[in-house]
Amino acid sequence: MSTATAIRNVIIGTAGHIDHGKSTLVKTLTGIDPDRWAEEKEKGITIDLGFANFLYQEQYRVGMIDVPGHERFVKNMVAGATGVDIVMLVVAADDGVMPQTREHLDILTMLGVQRGLVVLNKIDKVDADTIELATEDVRDLVRGTFLESAPVVPVSALTGQGLDRLWAELGTLIESTPTRDVSGVFRMPVQRVFSAKGHGAVLTGVPVSGSVKVGDNLVVLPGEQKAKVRGIQAYHSAIDEARAGHSSAFNLSGVDHTQVHRGHTLCAPGVFEHSRFFSLRLHLLANAPRPLKHRAEVKFHVGTSELIGHIHYLDRTALNPGETCLCEVLLEDPVVAGIGDHFIIRLPSPAITLGGGRVIRREREILHRGDERLLASLEMWANAADDPTARVKAAVVEAGPMGLTRDAMVARTELSAAALPPLTEALLQSGEVTEFGPGRALIHKNAWSLAQSRLVEILAAFHKAHPAQMGLKTASAQQQLGVDARTFTPIVQKAIEAGVIEQRSDLLGLPGQGGTLSDEERKVVERVSQQLEQAMLNPPTLKELAQAAGANPQATQNAVDYLVGSGRAEVLPGGVLFGADALKFARDEVVKFLKDGRKAAAKDFKEILPTSRKYLIPLLEWLDLKGVTKNINGVRTLK
Repeated sequence: MSTATAIRNVIIGTAGHIDHGKSTLVKTLTGIDPDRWAEEKEKGITIDLGFANFLYQEQYRVGMIDVPGHERFVKNMVAGATGVDIVMLVVAADDGVMPQTREHLDILTMLGVQRGLVVLNKIDKVDADTIELATEDVRDLVRGTFLESAPVVPVSALTGQGLDRLWAELGTLIESTPTRDVSGVFRMPVQRVFSAKGHGAVLTGVPVSGSVKVGDNLVVLPGEQKAKVRGIQAYHSAIDEARAGHSSAFNLSGVDHTQVHRGHTLCAPGVFEHSRFFSLRLHLLANAPRPLKHRAEVKFHVGTSELIGHIHYLDRTALNPGETCLCEVLLEDPVVAGIGDHFIIRLPSPAITLGGGRVIRREREILHRGDERLLASLEMWANAADDPTARVKAAVVEAGPMGLTRDAMVARTELSAAALPPLTEALLQSGEVTEFGPGRALIHKNAWSLAQSRLVEILAAFHKAHPAQMGLKTASAQQQLGVDARTFTPIVQKAIEAGVIEQRSDLLGLPGQGGTLSDEERKVVERVSQQLEQAMLNPPTLKELAQAAGANPQATQNAVDYLVGSGRAEVLPGGVLFGADALKFARDEVVKFLKDGRKAAAKDFKEILPTSRKYLIPLLEWLDLKGVTKNINGVRTLK
């Protein structure tokens, strides 16, 4: 088996209560005992994940994962079920539906498993009436779940009774299960780690996205260990390429196996990052014992990891049983999780399953509560999880007026570089997305108008909070809008041309808003203005202005901002404040001084401008900026 095409990238998994015969069934079907540990064989229970495989119709190798049924090992069960495509829910006919049967079914449903069947095992121990009663019990259990219409197959794993029908039903499921999409970037949650003598580190698991070949470079996260693929095995045979859905083992160079364990992730470099923060779409089971409160502590299962975390709601204080919401999990330790990954949450004590859902995206910090714009963005990303085109569109929409380069698109969408061109081309052809700039960045058709509307919202909020101020400082407006200067400038220009905002010196404001002063504020403004007029070209500091006006520093700064915004004062290069009259005097004197083609160095202007060098240089630079003068190697002339 030298190529990956000899493998059907479908994984079959078991589920069910302890001692219902899951491992025995797997051994009967495959000839492989999935219990690896001496303790498992001694006690007759599965503690960790077991792995087996079989040859389907002499064509394809198909993998099986056997999970533990004991409640103490649910974390191992979830780790194994994460990679399952088809489930065999095993129920012992002499025992019927038991607690772990129900919990495993809940977990499988929330992990997004969509195909499977029920194996009614141990029929050799009961009579026909008991088999019928057990079948009815199972039918009641699966009503309303993905197994509602699934076949219930009575078998005896010991005697072989019913196995022909079971093989036939499994064959139907295998044939109807679509192969895993490999358009994503390679990522594999690690299930087992060991060192092979003479070969080095070996990491095993089921890749959840993408593909990888011998010789490719990978990285182990968290920890940033760089790795190179020396060899790949699937079901004990060497292969050249592993794909999503292959139960695979990777022999890696450059990796210290003692620093890797279940819960780490093997993935392509430069795309995924570990984090302690993830936005989620969370569903609380209808049979959850009570509402789940804001900041509640949970065990968070994703991939092959189990971590302690706290649920951070964005629009509520609690989630009631049966409800679904958008939220964030704050983890105590970092982990890698991809867009759309399924997760499970459980109570730390008593250890019961509460709910689950899907990861929306990795976050870098705690998200703000009550932010409607954030909630809309998360909803957009949540709905795009299974649609590559929608992911690309979501990434472009979120990039706003700055746009998104094609290189940045891979990390933002977690789609491979090879998969992106037809997706972006389709959006360009539809007119929803355009491209601009030397880097051919992609921008949504509504990005500029939305940015302008957002800028108006920012200024409106500022005016409401500071009615006396003429406007918001331009730099602060740019920061709040979250764009660079190259993008911000044309947004402002278009908004000014449209008449929706006004430029007031270094301030931005809305027409008809700002400058609403109380009597006391107006008195401070006039006192500050009087001081500037008297000082002329030797302006006082803010502290001196405050003392002269008899006001505190904040009230004085507000008065200065008002004067600047209304054109009665101006802040020059270096942050120096001058009154409008002083600046007009300086301008007029310089124009008279330089008429008839006269040239002058900076020191020459001291003849006409009664000020110190501390203020002379900012004045001259201001005149340069205003286009009154031009400076060539320190010598100025009229422009």
